[in-house]
Amino acid sequence: MAPSGAGRANIQGAKHDFAAAYNSKWPHAYFRAHLSLDYVIPDRAKPVFERIFADCRRVRKKTRLKIIDVGCSYGINAALLRTDLSLDDLYAAYLRPSGSLSRRHEIEHRAFFRNRGLRDDIQFVGVDPSFRAVRYARVLGLLEAGIMADLETRDLTVEERCDLAGADIVISTGCVGYATERTFARVYAASATSRPWVVAFAMHPFSYDNIAMALRDFGLETRLEDRFRQRQRRFSTVKERRAILTAMTKLGMEDRLERTTGYIYASCHVSASPGELV
Repeated sequence: MAPSGAGRANIQGAKHDFAAAYNSKWPHAYFRAHLSLDYVIPDRAKPVFERIFADCRRVRKKTRLKIIDVGCSYGINAALLRTDLSLDDLYAAYLRPSGSLSRRHEIEHRAFFRNRGLRDDIQFVGVDPSFRAVRYARVLGLLEAGIMADLETRDLTVEERCDLAGADIVISTGCVGYATERTFARVYAASATSRPWVVAFAMHPFSYDNIAMALRDFGLETRLEDRFRQRQRRFSTVKERRAILTAMTKLGMEDRLERTTGYIYASCHVSASPGELV
């Protein structure tokens, strides 16, 4: 059962707010805020995405993939998936005093990722309302294109639709709850002719039901992959823990991991055309 609009608003009100760190020119505050809560979902999701990318290549008989990252922020998923870097490597590079990315020099940041040998067999298009974050990822070459838009409130432009066209996979690690079925439907409609798979991690207790229903309108089947459930981050406060556990109980969600580990987890949902899921 999906939470009502009021229920979703109550969860958002209790959930830790990272908004202040999301629209700076440089990502240092973003990494500092996330490290403080041991935010690990991009790192935990990396091997899951790599496995699904390999499945997609085999099923679709393709070598190069175009990926849409919904809620891309500073291009973290692209940075991890196009290099051999881990999230700990990025935290160290940005936040240690002597880190390779600790100084705010664009040329140094571009060189850092270029020297890691950015893979070109996967191309990323980012979607995020934070225009400074998207610009950073775009300028560094992590994203091939970036769409700076809140798709909860407006549709895509013709140019933005062209950027999304021909996608193979749509991914997301942290935006479900902020982004609803409105965003996912608009993104998918722009790339529907290539019938991309959708692989999204939804942090508990946010439901994925409405997004799955929207994708069903495009002919996709959605599967909850319990084997890919991953840690997202630590609870920020006792109040947040209480609110999330209460919401999970009301929704009938299994909360053993949240109650015993001190971490919030995210469920993995995979959507594809009938017969393509392996």
